[in-house]
Amino acid sequence: MYKVSSFTIKRKLFLNLIRYAQKHFWYVEYEDYGNAVMRECMRRLTGIVTFAIFMCHLTVVLHYITPLIENRGRNESDRIFPFRLYSDFPITLSPWYEILYIGQVIATWPCCYCYFCFDNFLCQMNITAVAQFVILQKELREICDNENQSTVLNGNHVRLRFIKCIQKHQQLIAFVEAIKDLYRSVMLGVVILLSFLICLEMFQLMTSTNSSRISTFHYCVYVGGSITQLYFYTMTCDNLTGASLAISDAAYDVRWFLIECETTRKRLVKDLSMVNMRAQKACTLTVGGFAPVTLQTFTSICHTAFSFLALIRQTLQEK
Repeated sequence: MYKVSSFTIKRKLFLNLIRYAQKHFWYVEYEDYGNAVMRECMRRLTGIVTFAIFMCHLTVVLHYITPLIENRGRNESDRIFPFRLYSDFPITLSPWYEILYIGQVIATWPCCYCYFCFDNFLCQMNITAVAQFVILQKELREICDNENQSTVLNGNHVRLRFIKCIQKHQQLIAFVEAIKDLYRSVMLGVVILLSFLICLEMFQLMTSTNSSRISTFHYCVYVGGSITQLYFYTMTCDNLTGASLAISDAAYDVRWFLIECETTRKRLVKDLSMVNMRAQKACTLTVGGFAPVTLQTFTSICHTAFSFLALIRQTLQEK
């Protein structure tokens, strides 16, 4: 509900972001290198999205299957639901049990889609931005490369290439800022929620020694899904940060010394220095505007979750 509410409030920004990506990134004709980069990034995205959807659906399906297995051999009064339901009415008796069971399945299945769709969209936006930064690196690095070695390098031609790269860099910065604005509050909620979920799910797994195999497997899938989701979140954000910083290296690799005109050469060197300085300020997504999201965030959250888990175990052992 938190994600849905946040995206409902920012619906206009969300739709504008999709339209912008379609117009400038997804439905654009690229050269051979650009096509190869986009295909590789889309292949990575397909793997991430497929795995995330599989884990989420598997977790929900196990919620539905576990009661069917646990209820075998039980009396009607002892039957359990996929999700706990408290009532003074005889809801475990037929036909109320079957009606409520189907009702829980119908009511909770859409929550599965709402849970992973916004996360997958973030991964898609991040990987798209990473691909564009990689393409921009090559374009910037080759602004002084002379396609026809028999002719003198044209300073005006280099200048036009450079301006095109600067404009694309500015567009990518604005694109990342739009993503940051869209996910500012969502990131904060997701990081806090996953910190608690990983801790509590690990605790359930460790205390499920007397539970059935299906319940233990369910907890393992739940823990693995949460940790994987957090890793994909932070990995794509970290890749975005690294790709934006690599623009600085591309500006450093420009072969400006091939330009024969000294005035044009000096002006280009000065402009490249400015690009280098700007690129060193990475394009990053933040947790509520407080801290950047990187792989260090993943390790910090896992460390915090395991610390809380150890504290809970110690408290229970003392009791």
